[in-house]
Amino acid sequence: MSWLHLMAAAAAGIATLRAAFERGDVGEAARQGALAGPAIVERALISGDRMTRLAGIAAAPGVEDRAELLAPLADLAAGADRRTAIPAAEAARAIARELAAHPRPDDLAAGDLAAWQTAWAQLALRGDRWIELRIAALDTAAALDLASTGTPTTGTAGIALDAGFGDPDPAFRRAVAAAIRIPVAPPAIAALAGAVRRDIDPVTALTAAQSLCLSLEAGAAPDAVRNALGAAGLARIRALIAGRPRGATASALRDAARCLAPGRRPTP
Repeated sequence: MSWLHLMAAAAAGIATLRAAFERGDVGEAARQGALAGPAIVERALISGDRMTRLAGIAAAPGVEDRAELLAPLADLAAGADRRTAIPAAEAARAIARELAAHPRPDDLAAGDLAAWQTAWAQLALRGDRWIELRIAALDTAAALDLASTGTPTTGTAGIALDAGFGDPDPAFRRAVAAAIRIPVAPPAIAALAGAVRRDIDPVTALTAAQSLCLSLEAGAAPDAVRNALGAAGLARIRALIAGRPRGATASALRDAARCLAPGRRPTP
C-alpha cells in the first residue's frame, strides 16, 4: 500500500471514529478504535479538533497495545482543556490498572513503564491541575508502579511520599493515603504514621490511620506499625474515632480502631 493510501486509510479511520462519538455511540467509537489500532487512535488524540480527541480518548482503553497510548494521553491530560484533560487521565487510569492486573507482556519494556509512571507521577503532583485529574493521575502512577515490577517500588502510589503528604490540598493528601497498597510497605509506614499524628485535616489523618491499621490484618509487621505510631499516634486515632470528623466514613472509623485492639501498644 502506498503512502497516500495509508494516509487516506488513517483519515477514514479517524473520521469513522469521530462520527460514532459525535452521535453519542461511545461503544461504537471504542469498537472502531480497536479496529483501527493504536497508531490511528494516537493520531486522534493529538488532533487539533476537540471532538476527535474525545473520540480517541473513548477508544484508547480498548485498543490492542493500548499501553503505547499512555504517553499521548499524559500530554493531553497536561493540557489546558478541562473537557479533554480529565477524560484523558481517566482513560490512562483504566489502561494502567489493566496492565497492573496481569503479568507484564514480554514486548513491554520495564523502562517504558517506568517512564510513563514518572510522567503521570509528575502530573499528579502539579498543584495547578484540577483535583479530579490529579487523583486520576495518582492512580495511574500507582498502577504503573506495580505493573513495572510486580511490587510497589516506592511503597506508595507511585509518587514521593514527602511530596504527597506535603501537598496543600487535603483532598489530594487523602487520595495518597488511600492509594497506598495494603499491607503497607516499610517505606510508607513512617509517612502514614506521621500523617496520623500531624495532618491538620482530620479526615486525611483518619484515612492514613485506616490504611496503616488495616495493614495489621494483612501482614504488616506489628512492631513497625506500633513503633511508628507511638503513643501520640494512638492518641490521635482515639480522638478521631471519638470525634467522628465530618466526612469520615463508618468503614474508616472501624478500620482505624484496629490499631487500638488489645495488645497493640507502642513499644516504650
